[in-house]
Amino acid sequence: MDFLITKEELEAEILRIEQTFLNKLSAYNKIISYCREILESYRKEIRLNDFQDIASEILFFKEQKSLPLTYLIYYENRLSIELEIPSTGEAFRQKFIFKLIERINRFFSAHKNFLQYMSLDQEYLDEFYFTRRYSSKNHMINYKNYERDPLFSTSHDLLLSELNSHKFLLQYLNKLSIQVKQSSSLVLEEPVKINWTTSKVALTELVYALQLSGAINNGNTTLKELFLIFEILTGLDMGDYHHTFLKLRGRSEPLKFIEKMKNSMLEHMAGLDA
Repeated sequence: MDFLITKEELEAEILRIEQTFLNKLSAYNKIISYCREILESYRKEIRLNDFQDIASEILFFKEQKSLPLTYLIYYENRLSIELEIPSTGEAFRQKFIFKLIERINRFFSAHKNFLQYMSLDQEYLDEFYFTRRYSSKNHMINYKNYERDPLFSTSHDLLLSELNSHKFLLQYLNKLSIQVKQSSSLVLEEPVKINWTTSKVALTELVYALQLSGAINNGNTTLKELFLIFEILTGLDMGDYHHTFLKLRGRSEPLKFIEKMKNSMLEHMAGLDA
């Protein structure tokens, strides 16, 4: 099945999109569209060329389709959260986050048997869960939530992706709760905002340089604290900055932005002397 995208390719493209768009809502919309395009290409391919055997059908619906569908649901939820979370007041924001966490935990509890089945890597019900021969509307979980193509859906493939996406979402909500708590202690009476007009990669380079050079609090301020401050100042979501730093190391010019700043300063000085 040459049309399938690997986990590494999917996550690399998602990271690239997040770093390309300074506006997180635009990034989320682009990622949602990207995942939908992948799923649509899968759907067309399956309609044209069906599975050779039950084992390949199970593999597709249990693992391969689940990957883009998980990220689609995850980023749809993140977009919804960003649009609906109260804009001010730590107590209101924390209450909103807590309700979402409670809802996710109730969802896990409602599907604990299937969750346990997947967690234990069991296979004895795979043919029932992940082939289309048992995918009638009566068996489908959360059928009403999505328009389901019966030739591209099984009774539990959506549920599996929802469970996986909710695991990601719990991590995101816990991180968001910490950020809300920390930002409330950092917020000024009149919050200062700066419009960062170059890439997130460049900002990652700068923040790492500030922390490693010891230029702020003699190096006692952590990377996490610095990134939080810059997220507040710029309104950006810096995402997985550790992964971004690893990509910086692999570039032919790892300090491209810092070199640009140095050269700009030297050119300005030279212009003053001219």
